Amino acid sequence: MESNPYNSPSANLFGSSSQTTTEAVPSEAITQLQRTKPWVRFFGVMMWIGSMLMLLGGAAFLLLALIGLTSPAATGMPKEMMVGMAGGYIVVGFLYIYPTIKIWGYGTAIGRLVSSRSADDLVKALDMQRSFWKFVGIMMIILFSMYFLMFIAMIALGATGALNNLPMPK
Repeated sequence: MESNPYNSPSANLFGSSSQTTTEAVPSEAITQLQRTKPWVRFFGVMMWIGSMLMLLGGAAFLLLALIGLTSPAATGMPKEMMVGMAGGYIVVGFLYIYPTIKIWGYGTAIGRLVSSRSADDLVKALDMQRSFWKFVGIMMIILFSMYFLMFIAMIALGATGALNNLPMPK
């Protein structure tokens, strides 16, 4: 590029003028993310363990209910209730897998960022973190909505006296 000596001087206030996407990330940002990585990995491992235990627990409930090793006298629950609990455990176990993959990917992206110091890797790491928190937020909204609906249903059942007529386990 030719320089015109008659133009007034100017400075790029936003760093490098190159159009490359491999601009360096500030070392302070990398250090903070690097200090976060062990905790991200810890939660990732705990979430993997939790989801696998939920799936195993659901499979165990389902197996016990289906082969008939349970009776209301032994467990205090009818067979249908155990099948329902098994389904609930399995659904929750599978719901834990998606955020677990995202938090694990976030930790992996931090590792790539530490070695490459690339802005692209920073963006990928932050996108993994964003998708993790988006899922958690959506699930929180669903959970609170379910709590609210159950609260309203309990009030309605209590107001009509229907709760007094429900059979209680012996």
